[in-house]
Amino acid sequence: MENRKYYQVVDELASLRKASPFNLRFSQLMEYEFEQSNGLWYRDAIRVATLFAAALLGGAHIVQWLSGLSVPPYVELGRLGSIGMLIATYVYVARSKRLIYQHLLVNLNALVATLVILSFCLSYPAPFKHIFYTAIVFVQIFVFALIRMPFVSAFFGALVILAVSNAAIYYSGTPAAEWFFLTFFLVAGGVLSLVICYRMERDARESHLQSMLVSMERDQLKLQNAQLKERLSEDPVTHLLNRRTFENAVLEKWNRAFHNRKESALVAISVESLKQLNQMRGSEAGDDLLKSVARQIKKILFESDDVAARISGGRFCVLLSNASTSEISRRMKRLRKGLLSISVLQEDDISNAGIRISVATNVLVPDAEGDSRDAIVRVMRDVEPMFFVDNEQDADVEALLAS
Repeated sequence: MENRKYYQVVDELASLRKASPFNLRFSQLMEYEFEQSNGLWYRDAIRVATLFAAALLGGAHIVQWLSGLSVPPYVELGRLGSIGMLIATYVYVARSKRLIYQHLLVNLNALVATLVILSFCLSYPAPFKHIFYTAIVFVQIFVFALIRMPFVSAFFGALVILAVSNAAIYYSGTPAAEWFFLTFFLVAGGVLSLVICYRMERDARESHLQSMLVSMERDQLKLQNAQLKERLSEDPVTHLLNRRTFENAVLEKWNRAFHNRKESALVAISVESLKQLNQMRGSEAGDDLLKSVARQIKKILFESDDVAARISGGRFCVLLSNASTSEISRRMKRLRKGLLSISVLQEDDISNAGIRISVATNVLVPDAEGDSRDAIVRVMRDVEPMFFVDNEQDADVEALLAS
């Protein structure tokens, strides 16, 4: 887990819970991630809202025609202009990749729709105009609550709509009592829409941060499980597989080789008198020798199915899969040269103490009745010592290794 980012998200969550409605924002990068994660939702909400609003304005014209009501031409032009803006907003949201101006367009459409509704209010007598005043409240709830605009944008949009509506009521010469009632109704609708907007935005932001925390904690848990599994499956000194994991891997590859009719080679390597080395120079010297042997073993693991393990103490086992006899001989030659290059084994006191390395190979021919564990036990039990000798004897050792 990236501790820095994790604690940054925790801090953002704590700040969000204390933030005022006008300060519901993250840091720049996290704000961008939040907008990206909610981009599809905003697109769908705005597209549905614009189509629905355009349909309502068009439907109002049909109802007006059926009821025999008429309005001045400028009102009809305003209605057509509002429908045109709604359709243009729909097209912009559908095609734009970044949606830079979506909140501005939503507020602008809400204002234009409100102006159209107010023009109907000024054109019709009571009780029709009161019905249209009610429609303004629905505009506020629909735009600022259901679309879930940012609270700051919704707040200023609601203020503009309220100011325009009050100016229209005042201009129409509405009596004081009626004006007070309509203003109260519009303010209550605006406050309700803003409360819903605030709660929805805060919940969306909190949910986004919590989902990030859950995702990071889940990734961290997966990483820890993988690390734990790796530690349980490998030898802590050489970082090769341990015996249990190696035997399971060999058994799997044994069964696969049986189905594929492929031969494999099992190589046993033993560091003789490792305990003597630990007594002479300490356990760190013994560990260093084991690590050197492991490095040389890793150099001959070419195929993805090749595996190697430290079985116990100074004993190693290697499985060379799908290798021909010549390939096995070549790899064994390379292994022998690598083991001969380990410098500590060339020292006289080490050689005199009987500290040496022996190697043996066993070609495995899988059969339905065989068990790879038996092969491992057999080759480790029957390992033939091949001591590190002087250079003039190298040819005999090479021949023995290849046999």
